[in-house]
Amino acid sequence: MFRASLRSVSDPLREHVCISCLAQRLGGRRTRFRLYSSTPYRANSNTEDAPHQVPSESISALGKSPPRKEKKSHPPGDHPKQHNKAIKVRRLPSHTPGHDDSTQRDKDPTTRAEDGESSKDPLPHIGGNESMSIAGKIRRVVVRKTRRPLVKEQHSKYKENSAPAIKEDPGPRVRLLLSAVSQLESTKTTTTRDQESQRNLTFITSSEHARESGKVESNDLQLKPLNIETAPVPRLSFGLERVLFNPGVYHLRDPRSRVYNFDPYLGQIMPVTEFDFDALKDYITSSKDNTLRDIARKEGKKYIGSSSSMTSVLSHFHYLLSTWRGVDIRTLSQGFPDKLRSFTRLLRSPSAMFLRYQNGVYAIDADKEFDSANILMNLGKSMEKLLTLPKDDFERYRRSNENKISAEEEQAIPESYHYSTIGDFLMRSQLDAYDPRLPGTGMFDLKTRAVVSIRMDARNFEHGLGYEITDRYGAFESYEREFYDMIRAAFLKYSLQVRIGRMDGIFVAFHNIERIFGFQYVSLPEMDQALHGQSTTALGDTEFRLSLALWNKILDKITAKFPERSIRIHFEARDAQTPFMYIFAEPVTDDEIHAIQTKNQTEVDAYQRRILNLAPPETEDDSSSTDAQEVPPASGSEKQDDLVDEGSSPSLAGSNDSEAVYDSSAPPDESFLSEIEKEDAEKTPDNDRELLAMSLVIKNYVNGKLVERPNDFKASDKWTVEYELSELQGSKTRSLYQACQKRREKALSGRGEDETDVANNVYIRRLRDISRKGREIRKRENKLDEAKGIVVLDDSA
Repeated sequence: MFRASLRSVSDPLREHVCISCLAQRLGGRRTRFRLYSSTPYRANSNTEDAPHQVPSESISALGKSPPRKEKKSHPPGDHPKQHNKAIKVRRLPSHTPGHDDSTQRDKDPTTRAEDGESSKDPLPHIGGNESMSIAGKIRRVVVRKTRRPLVKEQHSKYKENSAPAIKEDPGPRVRLLLSAVSQLESTKTTTTRDQESQRNLTFITSSEHARESGKVESNDLQLKPLNIETAPVPRLSFGLERVLFNPGVYHLRDPRSRVYNFDPYLGQIMPVTEFDFDALKDYITSSKDNTLRDIARKEGKKYIGSSSSMTSVLSHFHYLLSTWRGVDIRTLSQGFPDKLRSFTRLLRSPSAMFLRYQNGVYAIDADKEFDSANILMNLGKSMEKLLTLPKDDFERYRRSNENKISAEEEQAIPESYHYSTIGDFLMRSQLDAYDPRLPGTGMFDLKTRAVVSIRMDARNFEHGLGYEITDRYGAFESYEREFYDMIRAAFLKYSLQVRIGRMDGIFVAFHNIERIFGFQYVSLPEMDQALHGQSTTALGDTEFRLSLALWNKILDKITAKFPERSIRIHFEARDAQTPFMYIFAEPVTDDEIHAIQTKNQTEVDAYQRRILNLAPPETEDDSSSTDAQEVPPASGSEKQDDLVDEGSSPSLAGSNDSEAVYDSSAPPDESFLSEIEKEDAEKTPDNDRELLAMSLVIKNYVNGKLVERPNDFKASDKWTVEYELSELQGSKTRSLYQACQKRREKALSGRGEDETDVANNVYIRRLRDISRKGREIRKRENKLDEAKGIVVLDDSA
C-alpha cells in the first residue's frame, strides 16, 4: 500500500506522482488523507527491486476548473464528467450519472489504480472541462498499463464524441507539469535498489516485539548553551574577512583582469612535505576528554560527544524525519547538466559509533574500522593555520624555517570550544574562527574544499593536480560544480556541525592541493535552503532538536539493556513505503574497541610516510590507470572528518555530456542478505554474541495535522513526532546486522564499485585529461606573470 501524501510534481522526488497533490496545485480540492492500520513498511512488490505499485487518486479531485475563455458545447446527453466516471467503472460499479465525483471520492477512500507504469499512448483530451483535460493528461503520464476492455471501449467512444476538442491547447501550466513528471528519474532521492527488500520487511514485521511507543514535541526541547570560559578564537588573516560579508564566490584572482583580490602568497599552498605536522597538537576524542567528562558530571548529563562523532548518526535521523527529502538545487544555473537531488551514496551509508562507558558517563566515539589515510587529512590542518595566522607566524611551521615553532609552543596554545546541552547530551564543538560582526555568537567553521579531480581520487591525487577552477558556471572547472557537490555530499554534516557549535556558517576555501582559487562564506540559512527547501532556520533547528531527542530515547533503551558496558551501535535509515531506521547494538570490551579502531593503522602510517616524503612526479600515465577510487573520510580529529567529501559524477554519455546522468555515489546494490546468509551459514562464534536489534518508525504532526514531512515550517509551529521503537527477534536478525555492516564496508572502503563502474572510469579519465591540459595552461600563465608582473588590488590603488 502507498500513502496518499506522495510528493507533488513541484517536488517529484520519488517514482510516482500523487494526482491529489497535482489537483490541489491546479486549484482543485484535495482528497482526504488516508491512514492505514496495517504495517507501515512497503511490502507490495513481487521482488526486491521491482517497482512499487502506484496509488490512483480520484481524478475528480479537480473539483473546480480554471477559468475558460468560452463555454464548450457537448453532444446531447453527454455529461462533462462522464469520461472520468467511465475510468472508474471497474472500481465504482454503483456510480450513477449526475452524482458528484467528490462525494463519491469521500465515500470510497480506498480507491486504487491497478496500473503501475506510464503510458506510451498519445494523450487524449477529456471532454469540455479543461480541468478534466489536465487531470487526464497527467494520469496518462503516470499510468502505462493497458486499461480493461470495457474502459477502452468507453474511452474510445467518448473520444469520438469529443473529437473537436482535441486541438485545444491545454496551456503552458500543463506542459510545465508534464515536463516535471518526465524528470522523475533524475530527481529521486533514492534508487529502487536502495530501498529495503520485501523479504526483509516481511521478516521485520513478523519478528517485532517489545514495542515502545511515545512522542517527542518540539516545544519541549531547547538547546542550552553553557557559559564556560574558553580561549580566544582566532580571526581570519590576509584581509579574508571581506568574504564574510559578500554573498557568492570571492575570487583570489580575477580571471578576466588578472588582478589579485588578496595577497598572492595565498595562491601557493605550502606542500605537505614542507609543513611540520609533528608540531601540531594531537586530537582528543570524547572518551579521552577529561574536561568534557567533568562538565557532564557537573551538569548531570549521561552522554557526551563531539561534533565530528555525532553528525554521521544525526544525518540518518534527517533522512527519517524528512522522509528522504531531496536537496534543493534551484540556486544552480539552468545550464548545469547534473539534476540528481539525492545525497551521495557515501553519505547515505550506515553510521557506526562506540558508546564508551566510564564512571557513570557514556562517551560517543566515531567508529574508525574502515578509515583510510589521504593527503587531504594533512592539508586541512595546515590550511587552517594559513587562513588564521599572519604570514610570518605561519612560516614558522615550515620544516626548513630557522625559527621553526616547537612542540612546546604549540601545546601552550589552548583550544577553543563551545559546550551545549539538550536532554541527556553534552556536546562539544571546536571553534575555528570568529568575527564579532557576524550574527549570533560570531563563530564560524573553516572548510578546505579540494576540487573534484582530487576528491574523486584522493589516494592518487597526483593525477588530479592541474585541475583548476576558471569559471563561475559549468559542468567542469567551475565553482558551480564544487557547490553542487557540496550540497549533495557535505552540506548536511556541515549544517549539523554549525548547529552543535552554535555558529553562523562556514568559510570555504577551494583548492587543488597546489593552489587556492577562491573563497565563499555559506551561512546556515543558505545551507538550510539547499537541505530543507527554506531559507529560514526554523525547520532545520527543530529537526535537529527532535533528532537528538529520538537519539536520547534509543540510547536509554540500549543502556538499560546493557547497563554500565561499552557498546558498538549501528544506525541506518532505510527507504520503504514508510521510511524506517535499523538500530543494532552489541556490547564490546575495551580490547575489542582498540582492535577495531586500529584495524587499518598500519596502512594509514605507511601512506603518511609516503605522502610526507613525496616528490612531484615528472611524468604520469593518466590514461592507463583505472584503479581510481573515491576515498571516504578518515576520522582523526573534529576537523579531519570534513577534509574529504565525495563528489558525484556528472552527466556522461560519450561525447554528449547532457544525454545521461550517472550517479557514481549510487552504483547497483546487490542482495546483501542473500550473500551474508550463504557466507555465514556455517559460522557460529558471532551468533553467540549479545545483540539488540531494533527498528524505529515515526509519524510527523505539524500543529496537530499528520504530514509526510514539514514544509514551510515557522518558528511558531509545533512539530510532534510519534515514534514506535520495536525490538527484532528471529533467525535472520543476525543476518540483517551483518548485511548492514556489509553495506557500510562496501561504501566506506571505496573498493569493488568505483573501479568496476564504467561510467565512473570514464569520468575519472575525463578529469585527468582536464588536469593534464590545466598543467599546460598553468605553465603559460606563469610565463605571462613573469613577463607582465603581478597586480594586487590593494597595491594598485
